Amino acid sequence: MSTPSLHSLIAHYLAQNYPLALPPFLGATGTPPPDPANPPIPDLPTLVADAASAALAAQLAATTLSAGIEGAASLAALASAPLPPTAGLGAVIRTVDDVAAANLLAVRVATLPRRTFDTASAAYVARWAKSIVAASADRAIRIIDYDTGEVERILELHKAPALALAVHPTNGRYLASGSMDGSTVLSDVLSGAVLQRFQAGKFVVRVAFSHDGRWLAAASYDKSVAVFEAVTSAHAPAPTEDDVTLDDGDDADLAAEPTLRYEERFRAKTEGNPEAMVFHPRGEWLLFTVRGSHELQYLRLPGAGPDAAGMDVDGAAEGSVAARTPPWTIATKSFNPHPLDTHVSFAVLDLALHPSGRLLACLTGDHAGPAKERVLLYGVEPEETERLGCLWTGSEGDDYVLPRLAWLPDGTGIVTTTPTGHLHLLSLSGEKRATLKAHGSRGAGTGTTDVVRDVAVTPTDDGYEVVSVGYDRRVQISR
Repeated sequence: MSTPSLHSLIAHYLAQNYPLALPPFLGATGTPPPDPANPPIPDLPTLVADAASAALAAQLAATTLSAGIEGAASLAALASAPLPPTAGLGAVIRTVDDVAAANLLAVRVATLPRRTFDTASAAYVARWAKSIVAASADRAIRIIDYDTGEVERILELHKAPALALAVHPTNGRYLASGSMDGSTVLSDVLSGAVLQRFQAGKFVVRVAFSHDGRWLAAASYDKSVAVFEAVTSAHAPAPTEDDVTLDDGDDADLAAEPTLRYEERFRAKTEGNPEAMVFHPRGEWLLFTVRGSHELQYLRLPGAGPDAAGMDVDGAAEGSVAARTPPWTIATKSFNPHPLDTHVSFAVLDLALHPSGRLLACLTGDHAGPAKERVLLYGVEPEETERLGCLWTGSEGDDYVLPRLAWLPDGTGIVTTTPTGHLHLLSLSGEKRATLKAHGSRGAGTGTTDVVRDVAVTPTDDGYEVVSVGYDRRVQISR
């Protein structure tokens, strides 16, 4: 497109949306005044949307999970993808020490916002930076700069320690946290303000957002799983001509008031304590496990009905379990190899969704008998009942510490925690590729132990880094 044509498009856009800005633009570019009776087809917003769509399509077309599983079409291929020879877990490369004077309980890595007023330019400056979110036993949640290790903000949202954290998937301004005080809090990371508080009867041990942010879920030891639906947007509304013009370095989502709000839609009662929870990648289901049960629970979430192609708006195929299951009812899948076997020999204490969204890793614990901890691999759909893998971690577990796991970004390996200070890197073939002593006591009288409480894996330009927290009060970054 030629420069005059582009200027004409911009002039028409300004005339319709920002008329006060039009005269300076015409004067600076020498563009003739636009004729409102003859708008360009397509107009500027349409061209921008088309370009963004084309760029996203190109990005998705070029994206693969890794060289090892490129083009893998079947679940079996995904579940047997080789861990690259270069993948490992060799050393702690950075320590964020003395984050808190209490045990660290949960960790997430996400891109979070900062917004400051620059006095030199008299303008607001917004930026998004990779951050560590860590919850500790002193009831605080700390936002830590990933690169510098500096604690940039301390959030005090609960009356008791937070046990679970989740960052909104499309706007990192919003944080959900679940606490031992029974509350689930939606907060604004920028201001530290509590936006909403939902109360359960006992510990809230899990919180999660669906992949589009429509749903928020909280699992509580009052034997319930609550589901909340967004009733307002997580993003700023489109600007109007009456709005104050943003500073050049500002961000509309951060300059606006935090408007996201949720309303409770359903509360599922469970026979035992719910332990692990993830949303289905298409938002069809909320998957969760219950201690004392041999089944994976699938809570059907409402869609908008089938279309002419026999598909639900959420992607459920006609005739599938999702299409046959009414909203707010539960389907199940057995963890036992034989569907008629109802014996309970373990509990699934953590779930992690494969980067492709097609596989589910299920970490066991609370074993009956001498069996040790293992990771079971399944397809994510309720129809996909075949066990695709069984990876032994080598850990005996602990009655008082819940194990955690995380996928490598390329989906070829899994990192698990232990109560002994070690992290394990497992291949999908069952090889224990690496064991790293990442956490440990600081010496007699310190009151710390070796427990690794939570783990996250984050991609880097040259691979990945593993972020873990524990009862030694340290955030450890390993690779």
